Amino acid sequence: MIKLLGSIERRALRLFMALMVAAGLACSPVAAMAATYVSAELGDVKPEDKAKVESPQPVQLLFQFKTKGSPNAAATKFLKAKVTEIVTNSGLFSSVSEAPVANGAVLSVVIDNVITPEEMSKATGQGVKTGATLFIAGSNITDHYVSTLEYVSGPGAPKITRSAKHALITQMGLINSAPEGAVKIGSMKDGVFTMASQIILNPLNDIAKDPAFAGGTPGPADAPAAPADAVPATPAAPPAPEPAPAAAPAEPTPTPQG
Repeated sequence: MIKLLGSIERRALRLFMALMVAAGLACSPVAAMAATYVSAELGDVKPEDKAKVESPQPVQLLFQFKTKGSPNAAATKFLKAKVTEIVTNSGLFSSVSEAPVANGAVLSVVIDNVITPEEMSKATGQGVKTGATLFIAGSNITDHYVSTLEYVSGPGAPKITRSAKHALITQMGLINSAPEGAVKIGSMKDGVFTMASQIILNPLNDIAKDPAFAGGTPGPADAPAAPADAVPATPAAPPAPEPAPAAAPAEPTPTPQG
C-alpha cells in the first residue's frame, strides 16, 4: 500500500495503476519512479530577504489542504504536523498553536493542488505509454499548487493576504531527461515537504514585512525631520527708529518802537 503524500499521491496512484495495467506488471509502483523534482522558480527565502520581527507574538495556526478547490482531509492530516513545524521554525512567532491564543492572532494557510481534466488525461496517457514500454520510455508528470495565507494580528486588525505558486514534477521511466527549471529532490515525500516549505515561507515572509503584521496600519511616508542646524535662530529686534530732527529755534518777536 502506498502512503498518501498529499494530493500528488492521489494523482500518482492513478498514473501508476495505468502503468501496471498497460505493462501487466505486479510490482511496486514506486519502483518505477525515477526521481522527484520541484520547480526552481520559487526557491527558499534568501537570508538577506528574511523579515526581522523585534517582538514575536503567539499565533493560532489554521491549515487545510485542498484538491481542485475541495477539502482533502487525508492530505491535510498528513501535512498538518509538517506545516506547524515550518511556521514554528520561521522564527516569526513566539509560539504556534492549534488553539486560540491570548492576543487573538490567527494565521490561515491553504494549499490547493490545482488539477485540470486535461492535465489528468495527459498524465494518464503518458503513464500508459511508459508502462507499455516496460518503463523504458520516460514521463514527467507535473502537479501545480497554489498557497493562500491570511493573517490578522488580533480582533479587528486588518487582514494581510499573500499567495504563491509552485510545482512538483514526478519523473518516471528509465530513459528520461531532467525537467527544465527544476531542482531534483530525493524522494516523493521530500519533494512534497520541500514544496510545502517554500510555498508557505515565501508568502509568510512577505506578510511579516507588512506594517499591519505588528498591529499597525500602512500610512503615508513620514516627512523627513529637519536637520538640527536648520532651526531658525531667534529673530533680532528691529533697529530703533532714527531720532526726528530738532525743531529750528523760534525767531525773537521784534519790540515795537514808541
